[in-house]
Amino acid sequence: MIRTLAFALFTACASGPDVEKLQADVDAAAAAKDYAGAIQKADAALALPEVSADAAKAWRFESAKLHAQAAAGNGADVKAGLERLAGSNPKQVTASTYLTLADKLRAAGDGPGYADLLDAGLKRFPAETAFQTKIDEMKSSADPAEIERLKALGYL
Repeated sequence: MIRTLAFALFTACASGPDVEKLQADVDAAAAAKDYAGAIQKADAALALPEVSADAAKAWRFESAKLHAQAAAGNGADVKAGLERLAGSNPKQVTASTYLTLADKLRAAGDGPGYADLLDAGLKRFPAETAFQTKIDEMKSSADPAEIERLKALGYL
């Protein structure tokens, strides 16, 4: 009995964290609009060697963290995260990634973050016309913060 219990405990510890459960916890927090909780849970998962050493697993949590940051309206954090990840994950950080996260920022009310992310995306993917189209649409925005940010970025 004791040997069986000890073996079961050893096996559970040796197998590492349940990545699917960790992902489900991040997703559940985001679905409940607990974006700070989702970010915290993603960071905790990324701190685990079993996750950080596996590029695919790490990307899942990095992506979930970016989406939670965008939904929370943390444009500066999203931009910094994307710029950091573009170096290590260039295939995953696409024009579509920038556009999707920018749209989430705008929906969250972070107009200046939206403008900054569109600007960063346009610089990284100059051939992607969607960035310029969205920037042009912003020029007639009723949001004074967006207009000021476009002026600061040199678009107006």
